[in-house]
Amino acid sequence: MSIMAVTDPAPEEVPMTTCFVIAPIGNEHAPDGSPELQAFEENLEIYEKVILPACTRHRIVPIRADGIADSGEITEQICRHVLQDDVVIADLTGGNGNVTYELGIRHLTGKPVIHIGEHGQLPFDLSQIRTIMFKRSRSGLVAARRDLETALEGVLHNGFEPLTPARILFGLPAATPLPAVVEPEPEDPETPGLIDRFARVEEQTEAMGETTEAIAGFMTVISEVALQIGPVLERASQPGSPMSAWLPAMNELAKAMAEPASGLREACTRFAGQMVEMDAAVQTTFDVIEAMPPEHREGSPTGFLEQMVSVAESTHEVIGMLSEVEAGMRWLVKMSRELRAPGRDISAAVKQVSGVMTRVADWEHRARALI
Repeated sequence: MSIMAVTDPAPEEVPMTTCFVIAPIGNEHAPDGSPELQAFEENLEIYEKVILPACTRHRIVPIRADGIADSGEITEQICRHVLQDDVVIADLTGGNGNVTYELGIRHLTGKPVIHIGEHGQLPFDLSQIRTIMFKRSRSGLVAARRDLETALEGVLHNGFEPLTPARILFGLPAATPLPAVVEPEPEDPETPGLIDRFARVEEQTEAMGETTEAIAGFMTVISEVALQIGPVLERASQPGSPMSAWLPAMNELAKAMAEPASGLREACTRFAGQMVEMDAAVQTTFDVIEAMPPEHREGSPTGFLEQMVSVAESTHEVIGMLSEVEAGMRWLVKMSRELRAPGRDISAAVKQVSGVMTRVADWEHRARALI
């Protein structure tokens, strides 16, 4: 699966930026309390609160290894991402063996790689490489996200100096030593007021609304493509027609769906990133409103709460429509391998939006409780 930068429509095609995330995968289906489930939950937290919003800020769509393979599996797809993607972000927390293996391969390419890791959880042999360190707290993860945004900015616009393995392999001169660790920047001492928070959430909600419109547009195109190909499928299914008669129809359908399915996936990933980025501001605003006497919640506070209920309801509608599209594709994918690529994109789109539904449900619950 390729990862493409999310860009605004433009007359000229903008080069794509691919980004692969190397991290401990864990197992979301492992028993409660097991190390495998804990690893999955901890990695998901870093992905949702640090990596995804930082990449979204630069319009990059990251993909994690667990979106490609099961736990413990080093597939050809993963190796291709590690070797070929424009940027790799590696979470070194815990010194996971697969992470170390994949990271070693990446170091030999000389291509950009950004290291992040939890304080006290780095493997010894990697501790001297510049790493964005974080503490697993709300402020610590916010600081890590900001540092990652800065690191991505440098990689995208200032280039990347190959690490020692690549310099030796390619016969390059030694690099100037760099600080081993990038410590998180202190939090901004100027805490925003309630009106400031309202304005920030409104701005984010507007951007999210534009993304939702893009999602609806891609789904409409996909539905129209399916309708247009209907007569071709009907002819292929006539009694006496050979099975080979289906192949041109499947190829035509796959080509027509490739672009909107890829666009849908990108838009849904952007939507999920916007949700994650917005969550901290929304939750903090809820906390402020909750501390207010009920009689003081009239006006802007109540308007904010009603807006969050509306956002939740519209998001539920989006996931409902996405699920319907995915259900239709599930049958078509079984018909032809040509449809697997757009089918994977649509499934990934549903997964991205589904991943933030717990946040949305929490917004709705808190908003309704405070209205």
